[in-house]
Amino acid sequence: MSQSYWSAFLIPLQATLHRIVSFIPRFLVALLLLLMFWGVASLARRLARQALGKIHHIPWAVRLLIVRSIYLGTLFIGILVALSAANIDVTTLIASLGVAGFALGFALKDILENFIAGVLLLFARPFELKDQVTLGNYEGTVTDIQIRTTSLQTYGDELVIIPNSAVYTNPVVNHTRLGKRRYTIDFDTSLTADASLVEREALEAAQQNEDIAKDPAPILRVRSVDSGNDVLSWRLYYWADPMKATEVKTISEMLRSLKQVLYDAGVPTPTSTSATILRRETPEPVPPFRAAQNNADIGDQS
Repeated sequence: MSQSYWSAFLIPLQATLHRIVSFIPRFLVALLLLLMFWGVASLARRLARQALGKIHHIPWAVRLLIVRSIYLGTLFIGILVALSAANIDVTTLIASLGVAGFALGFALKDILENFIAGVLLLFARPFELKDQVTLGNYEGTVTDIQIRTTSLQTYGDELVIIPNSAVYTNPVVNHTRLGKRRYTIDFDTSLTADASLVEREALEAAQQNEDIAKDPAPILRVRSVDSGNDVLSWRLYYWADPMKATEVKTISEMLRSLKQVLYDAGVPTPTSTSATILRRETPEPVPPFRAAQNNADIGDQS
């Protein structure tokens, strides 16, 4: 009775010890393979970082993504090889990971969308750091671009963090990418004013402003005529640096300059002066002048 009891205890123990002893060589081989692939992954990461560092037009975030993908991909292959060497069923493990990954992906759907959108944005590069852009309902300066979010500092000094999926799926207006931006200022004079004098004084005021581009040069066009109210409406086009600070500064200076030069030249200005911003980079065609037409809009036609 006692012998059968010990036999029932020793036989499973011997089998377990035998499996452990037989597994040790496979474990050591798997560990060696894992260490070898870790070294290969580290070497590949270093070589990729050096190679990509010589390509200056690739954004740092894209370089970081590529380097990490190479490192983690090589390490993942090493883990699979090591598990296979340890006689662990890799196929079943991958299938289990696939099911778990599907469930995890469904739970983290929004995070994955932002991640994928961030990767696409890094390659598409619709804007860079310090660009002034409009993203959805927000306008400001780009302060940070991450894999999942983009940070924007508004002109009111508020920090807006926008998910990259929202950035990628909506229109992006980059105000600074082209280097210049077109602005317009509208003002009125009397129909009896000397048109040549108005044109000369207004263009000279624009050309003397150091923030306004010389090429393309400022343009003055008649916008509309209102004979009943004795009003001739003008529109001044000019190009300047697209940064918001320059925009506010030039508009303010031009409004003051136009008021002063027209007053000094004796040109009557019956109505108010206003300024707007046009994003188009080419001037609009100007139709022929018809002085006899009352309230005719002769400037804003395509």
